[in-house]
Amino acid sequence: MPVAPADTPPPTATPKADPRLGPRLNALQPVLDTKSGSEARATAVAQAAATLSVSRRTAYRWLRRYETEGIRGLRRRKPSNAGKPRVAVSRCFDQAFLAAGYGAGLLEDIRGELQRCLRGLWASRAEQAGAMEIGRLAEHALLELCEARNVRLPTEAMRLSRRYVDAFSAYRVINQRRNDRKAFDDGKPRIRRDWTDLVPMERVVADVKHLDVIVRRADGSTAWPKIIAFMDAGTGRVFSHPVLLQRGEGIRQEHVIEAFMAMVAAPNWGFPQGLYLDNGPEFAALSKIDGALQLLNAPGARTLIFARPYNASAKPIESLFARLDRQVFCLLPGYAGSNRMATKTQTLGRPPLPYPGDWEDFCRTLNGLITAHNHRPVGGARRGRSPESWFAQKVKAGWSPASVGLAELDAAFASHDSRRVDRGILKIGGKRYTHERLAALPSRMSVDLALPWRRGAPPMAKIEGAWVYLEPEKLYPARWIEGAKASSARQRRQSAHVSSLAREAPVIDPVELKIRWGARQSSAEAAVSQPALDLGETQRARADGVRAEGAKPPAPTEAERKRAQAMALTERLERQQTRDD
Repeated sequence: MPVAPADTPPPTATPKADPRLGPRLNALQPVLDTKSGSEARATAVAQAAATLSVSRRTAYRWLRRYETEGIRGLRRRKPSNAGKPRVAVSRCFDQAFLAAGYGAGLLEDIRGELQRCLRGLWASRAEQAGAMEIGRLAEHALLELCEARNVRLPTEAMRLSRRYVDAFSAYRVINQRRNDRKAFDDGKPRIRRDWTDLVPMERVVADVKHLDVIVRRADGSTAWPKIIAFMDAGTGRVFSHPVLLQRGEGIRQEHVIEAFMAMVAAPNWGFPQGLYLDNGPEFAALSKIDGALQLLNAPGARTLIFARPYNASAKPIESLFARLDRQVFCLLPGYAGSNRMATKTQTLGRPPLPYPGDWEDFCRTLNGLITAHNHRPVGGARRGRSPESWFAQKVKAGWSPASVGLAELDAAFASHDSRRVDRGILKIGGKRYTHERLAALPSRMSVDLALPWRRGAPPMAKIEGAWVYLEPEKLYPARWIEGAKASSARQRRQSAHVSSLAREAPVIDPVELKIRWGARQSSAEAAVSQPALDLGETQRARADGVRAEGAKPPAPTEAERKRAQAMALTERLERQQTRDD
């Protein structure tokens, strides 16, 4: 049986190394037994091509390469331009540019300037208009770049692909940080905390909740009550203190002091070890008991923590309020919903009915529902157990109270995927992963992943050109400040990363660029005016004709009649509400 020539280099690939080589070699073996140029070889090649599901031309090419290179010739060859960009600007622009006889060096210069322009556009206010507007402005900037270098190409060649434009969309975070601080703040990397290892009353979270329930005051007027709520972070229990305010009044320090004293006097609650308070001025009064809180803690411990403004995600009581809205407050008679402009009513066209009982009855009902809620199982970190069961377990306990190398090799034998960064987190297979380098990347940036086949191996992400092992998201203990330090460090890393992006993106005024683009657009031909009308004589003649015929004004339509009835009903209701006030 013929084999590869003896003077060919020794094979560097074997059928065991590449599973595609074995079938190819087996199919070509009958061809090697035939004489070159014979009819038998042609028949054998056709049979081998059918076996491999390829064309006869491909089978002949593999045969020639095997006879000259040995088994290495059956491998799939790596293109000479593998790993290099094949398109500088766009296919149509590159083709037109090279066909016009301009050099490749000039094309690279235009490519670099265009990419700088795209970074600047995504970093400007134009990013709010979306990728299509960015692409339109970038195409005009490309035209200006060509004109500045005396490059004359047809306008049809100034086209950019959506993929090329989107490749620089990560720079839009610069504009968010400059002009949309809320969106930038929502995208910051954050941490989650594990509160379950706290003993009861070790950390109590306090906040004010506006209820969407209508009740009556003693004088018969209606009001929207509020509650001052305290959440025992260690067990998840909630203590509520309802407050019915007078007209124009808000929660003041006296209401907070009253609610705090009621919590301390309540059975199974008592005096807390530490407080996590909303940043509202009404909680400033609790600073006065800091000395007493210090007596229950180790020296130097933080006993009073005031939440940062506009940082609801850091307060566990906010998610508790959302559950209470769905599971408790909506059950109360008089519940009108969270949208005051579209309240839930019992009768169309009438205001919602208030709670049928008096204030004391409302408080008893509300507290009873809160007590029942404390017995409701909670998922997540609570593992399907109720706050009261956590409390009972900790009372029974006496109230006394987590790797690898060769990342590149591992990535070569892994399944590859990609994910978008979500505030320093990657969600993979229902689990959350993070890394210190990952925290520096802006949200919604796509990251390449490698999912190792090794059992138990963590996933990897390609960050800044290197593969790193991701770590499962860590839940920080609530009693110390390690979590706050980690959160601040992540945000500093991201801010430094955004600053480095900002240094790469020039400042471009999209307004001036769009004005220049608009000035280049072809304007429509001026419309031809019709002969002027003599409106005075025409209108006078029409009016005389109407008076002569004695025409009557048209009767109102059905829609106009219903609109007038609705307006009259609205005015009647407003007068009635004015009398009630």
